[in-house]
Amino acid sequence: MAIFKREGPSVQIGDRFIKRGDSLGQEWVIIRLWTTVDGLPHARMESSGRGQESRIISVSALTDPYFFSPVSHP
Repeated sequence: MAIFKREGPSVQIGDRFIKRGDSLGQEWVIIRLWTTVDGLPHARMESSGRGQESRIISVSALTDPYFFSPVSHP
């Protein structure tokens, strides 16, 4: 029996998130997903506002509600 189970990403390209505590509420869009050599899924995200930025973050941090909140669009 395995103690740790690494599943595939629970997010998809195009999903949007807001960093918790960001007073500007800037949205981040997933543009790429991959799994690193140690089996941990990661995402590259770009900001959707002015001065476009990019970040690389583990999917586990991205899906942790303490750090990010998903943005749902109707």
